Amino acid sequence: MRQSQTIEDELKRTNRALRLLSASNQTLLRAHDESALLYDVCQISTEIGGYSLSWIGYKELDDELSVRPAAHCGHDDGFLSVAKMSWADGEHGFSAMSTAIRTGTTQLRHDILNDPRLITWHEDARSRNYQSAIALPLKVDGKTIGAIAIYAPEPNAFQSEEIALLEELTSDLSFGIETIRLRMAHEHANARIHRLAFYDSLTGLPNRNYLSSLLADAITIARENSSQLALLLLDLDYIREINESYGHETGDKILVKVAQKLRELSDDNCMIARFGGDDFIVICQQNNPNKAISLAKHILEAIKQPFLIDAHSFSIGGSIGIALYPGDADNPTDLLSRADLAMSKVKETGGGYRLYKSKMSHALIRKLEIVHRLESAVSEGNLQLHYQPKVDLHSAMIVGAEALLRWHDPVLGAISPAEFIPIAEGRGLMIQIGEWVLRTACQHIKLWNERGLSYRGRIAVNVSARQLDDPYFIERVARVLEEVGVSPSTIELELTESCLMGDPGRMSEIMAELRCQGFSIAIDDFGTGYSSLVYLKRIPIDTLKIDQTFVKNMLDDNNDSAIISTILAIAQQMGLTTVAEGVETEEQRQALLQLGCGLGQGYYFCRPESVESFTEKLLKNSCPLSASL
Repeated sequence: MRQSQTIEDELKRTNRALRLLSASNQTLLRAHDESALLYDVCQISTEIGGYSLSWIGYKELDDELSVRPAAHCGHDDGFLSVAKMSWADGEHGFSAMSTAIRTGTTQLRHDILNDPRLITWHEDARSRNYQSAIALPLKVDGKTIGAIAIYAPEPNAFQSEEIALLEELTSDLSFGIETIRLRMAHEHANARIHRLAFYDSLTGLPNRNYLSSLLADAITIARENSSQLALLLLDLDYIREINESYGHETGDKILVKVAQKLRELSDDNCMIARFGGDDFIVICQQNNPNKAISLAKHILEAIKQPFLIDAHSFSIGGSIGIALYPGDADNPTDLLSRADLAMSKVKETGGGYRLYKSKMSHALIRKLEIVHRLESAVSEGNLQLHYQPKVDLHSAMIVGAEALLRWHDPVLGAISPAEFIPIAEGRGLMIQIGEWVLRTACQHIKLWNERGLSYRGRIAVNVSARQLDDPYFIERVARVLEEVGVSPSTIELELTESCLMGDPGRMSEIMAELRCQGFSIAIDDFGTGYSSLVYLKRIPIDTLKIDQTFVKNMLDDNNDSAIISTILAIAQQMGLTTVAEGVETEEQRQALLQLGCGLGQGYYFCRPESVESFTEKLLKNSCPLSASL
């Protein structure tokens, strides 16, 4: 009879565990949240399994190595809050839960109330009728993260078959936790990837990638509502200078503050994005030109207020271009282009705001055409060098010449250097074009030598700021002369004062090396820059070219005449050669002679000529080119 009862009890326990396992598996299939899954398993354990208490503890890595209750169901009555279990091997580490976590093995406590190792919890267990317990470790990615503990109201409640089923349940629960965590990690990773792809990590604003979508949606809404939309493109001033002087961290803090100000100034109808670098975009729904202008004024006024960063006060400014839908454009690409063009135009005048005007596009189209044609001008042989002589003001004899770049495009026709040189600078083409100019000038010098001109003067070749920024500039120049086979003594390199402003120390080193190789160095347009005397002191040069603006009015303006006289006096004291540019009349030539200027260049003597015409002029010159330059 007793044996039959025992078998029946074991069968009941096994069936209980089977029902528990089945219900738990159904829960696992539906689980999407870890906390909910843990509670559901604990609830099933008590309601279907008929146990007194079921709880799940996660191990902590604090000083006490405590066990944190993550979920529970059943008759707790405050037990978990006072139990203070620890998975350390100590006084509070002998419970089934603690030992299962510490050892990673299933733990049984058949008779809690009579187990001397659990004396700490005897009173709590007796008052809640916890007679026996089982704890099974939860393992995720091969590591024990915690355990599930189940308490029964009778001793010796857990037998082998039921234990095996509970271990299967625990294994399934571990797999469920791992699956949820992997899914959550994947979702978090996707969310992070999405945020990195579409949001600026510095300001939290939508970035350039997301902007097209936002703008397209805004245009769609405006079209459906038959309303206007304004796009403001803000370009900040002085951020690059602040980055260079105080570090990018300081510049980044200013950008964050600008983003905050834009949020404060924009209403619910506006969206803000960081366009990149120091540019921001504001998209305003239901906006007309007057409202857009008003917002632009408020933004410019706000960013002019000093920013206090790390005990330093920084004042910046900006330029805002405004384009309107549908008047200026009806798609995101064109609307952005129009705003960018308006911003560029107002930036040229020193900042402020400007609405897009259609005439700006004509200039843009022309610029794009020039860019397209210029990129192939060298390979197609459409660039030419013209030469304008430098002459001795006393004898009118040719003593040198300046090589001047000219471009006659087969599609666009003749294009002024004043138009295409800035475009070449902006497109990064000047290194390639500058090398072509130097090589072609050297080839012409070699040609003149071969024709018996006994060339002893110098040909001046202009050097741009972009070329000087090239770390291989000196090597490029030396290689060209070596390949063509001419001496550096035949070349004078002309630089404007603005070329020297960025890094005078580095420029001084470059100029010294070039002079050491045999080149002559000239400063073009002298007097139109600033800190000119500082440059003369620090940078080794040979020639000063007096800017034509002083020569033009020297007969009528005493100040211009005085400036020329001062430049000549300085040059004489420093042993420099001077060349007056823009000489157009005999009266100017005579006046320059009286002031002590020996060399001149200008239309009075000769306009820039093709290499063929200049070669004929050299052949007819009564004496060979002077070596005075």
